[in-house]
Amino acid sequence: MSTKLNDYFANEAGEYLDQLERLLSQSGLPDTSQFLRLATGVRGSAQMAGAETVSGVAERLEDAARAVANSSVSWSEEIRLLSQQTVADLKLLVRALNRWGQEEERRVREAIIRWDDREASGIQSSQPVPVSDLFFDDEGPHVVEDVEEAAEVVSIDTLLLRGEPALRRALEIRPEVEAAAQLGSGGAIRLDELLRELFELVELGLSSDTEA
Repeated sequence: MSTKLNDYFANEAGEYLDQLERLLSQSGLPDTSQFLRLATGVRGSAQMAGAETVSGVAERLEDAARAVANSSVSWSEEIRLLSQQTVADLKLLVRALNRWGQEEERRVREAIIRWDDREASGIQSSQPVPVSDLFFDDEGPHVVEDVEEAAEVVSIDTLLLRGEPALRRALEIRPEVEAAAQLGSGGAIRLDELLRELFELVELGLSSDTEA
């Protein structure tokens, strides 16, 4: 992305995010049409600027706004908190476009997973779960012994796939699954990783929005 386009996107998206921040700070049900318009604006400006990872995070916020506007999901304090956290994440991501690194990749991954987890659970949790809560303390066994290996199972690119593209990607990895299966015990680790990715892709494909 050129510096000029980058700056234009940052200014435009920043204005939308500032308005979203003010809107979500108000008590009670926000103006749902404005909520959807602003979330769509952030996602649209990110797409036009080619900032696909930022667009992927904004899309999750847009999905929630559309669900609330269509009354398919009831507004709650929980959704407000998650929306506010996503707006805060997006503001940091937009400001970091010129110095994008591992911290931004991590933030994108966690923001997307946070929304997908809430969607899968019917948005039942009272507030976003800190990453540190996913682990036991030092005196107990860890849930994930190798964080880097676990993070490699599903890439950000995979998380950004939804609907038919996710299902097409699932079909593309079939040869890899078959090859790993033919290796027997020697390919067990690789097969396990591929199967995890396969089921993640199927879930993402089936969870795609059906709104026109």
